[in-house]
Amino acid sequence: MTLNVSLRVPDGIVLASDSLATLMTLINQKMNVKAKCDKCGADVDLKDVQTPPITVPSSTWPYAQKMYPIKKRFGLATWGSGFVNSRSIYNHVVELDPHLPAPVVGQEYFDVTSDFIVKYFQDQLLKEWQKNGVDAALQPDDFRPFGFQMVGFKNDTSGDPIPITRALSIGKVPSVQDFGQLGATCTGDRTVVNLLWPGGNSGANFNAFSLQDAIDYAKFLVRTTSDYQRFSGKLPTVGGDIDVALVTNHLGFRWIAQKELYRILDH
Repeated sequence: MTLNVSLRVPDGIVLASDSLATLMTLINQKMNVKAKCDKCGADVDLKDVQTPPITVPSSTWPYAQKMYPIKKRFGLATWGSGFVNSRSIYNHVVELDPHLPAPVVGQEYFDVTSDFIVKYFQDQLLKEWQKNGVDAALQPDDFRPFGFQMVGFKNDTSGDPIPITRALSIGKVPSVQDFGQLGATCTGDRTVVNLLWPGGNSGANFNAFSLQDAIDYAKFLVRTTSDYQRFSGKLPTVGGDIDVALVTNHLGFRWIAQKELYRILDH
């Protein structure tokens, strides 16, 4: 799993993510199911019915990279499964970035880029299922094993730039949801965030946040989730270093805190 946090405040967007990779083992199983005949109503036994895949956590590593700059303009943070089609999400994104479509006059580049990312990763997931003998037609439409937060700026109807967080959930039927008001968006393991935000109300005055306030608050949510899980006695899903980035309309993507190894690789 993971925890991604994006904060949209008056001066920009702060994006934060943890670094704990939790290996999820995919269990495919078949079972016998009792059913009734549609025509005669007789009881029948259906043999070897393919059930939806079940994922269970098996081990963790604390140095995963879950946040990426996109064209130095947008930020992308991933949650859920860290691998698809035998490669890490990091590996896919690094190779994908140079092949993203160029800006086109009259098209919103944020939309074009997010559409490309959704299509690419859905194709990779379907290829993985095919290799593993998973029948995509039998999977629930709402089964989405991983996804992304993409943050950046779009122009509103009057041409003014507005901050936006777009949640991209990848699965048989992808889901796209936009968050355009000042505030916070959390994806991944929200268990602790839900405890901190009773009724979905954070109680924070995001309209008054400075960039430093947003950075501190995003780190607080990730760190508190990690600390809580440390004492829970369960296999943690959030932990490791906290990567933080800032996205502004005039400077694009800038790292605020980044793991040393990936800082070296980025240069």
